[in-house]
Amino acid sequence: MSKELNTTTFSLYPPWHLHGDAFILNYWLTPKFIEQHQNFYIASSPIGRVVQVILVRYHDSPVGPYDELLILDHPLISKRRLSSIPKIYVSTESSMVNGQHFWGIPKQLAQFEWLIHDDVVYCKICFEQQEMSLHLQKYKHSQTFYVNSHHLPARLLNIYQAWQGLRYQFTPQFRGKLSKLKQASWKNTQDIFPDFSQARYLHSFYVPEFSLTLPKAKIEKK
Repeated sequence: MSKELNTTTFSLYPPWHLHGDAFILNYWLTPKFIEQHQNFYIASSPIGRVVQVILVRYHDSPVGPYDELLILDHPLISKRRLSSIPKIYVSTESSMVNGQHFWGIPKQLAQFEWLIHDDVVYCKICFEQQEMSLHLQKYKHSQTFYVNSHHLPARLLNIYQAWQGLRYQFTPQFRGKLSKLKQASWKNTQDIFPDFSQARYLHSFYVPEFSLTLPKAKIEKK
């Protein structure tokens, strides 16, 4: 960790208030898919289930603008487990170390490159000399609708993380506008990310604007 980060990074105590835009991709995973990608720590399921892949551009945060790609894992209720973030990449070191420290989120540092033309968005993610890409296509004319975390079941939003011998639990709050996303295509995921081109793509969304609050986590020893 750089000297600058070591002396200043943990003065940015929660809650954090962030703003940006995002893509929320929903996928149905079969038990076989989960088994084939077990190195990404997606919770197993005997019948398969839905997970979310979220690609975010934070325009405003306590550590400045940054990009983020993550898997949000929602285990079945029968598993009696909370949601978790088993895999996540961010574009700045300050976001990475703060996310690990305050919320136990296993952030890793990657490079993000964007190419945007009209309703087409292309994002390349580079990690440890590997490159993968995600191609997203929005509808030209799509109705937007308002969403608020208060309208969703609390269980879906209550996140549990384990990090370096500690347990973290927190419930983000958000609000924003959604519109339907037409298509998402993956290329060359390699060892960076699960190959979601092999999963069933469900209705997904573009979020042109949102506000997110990350509260202080409840932290306990394992």
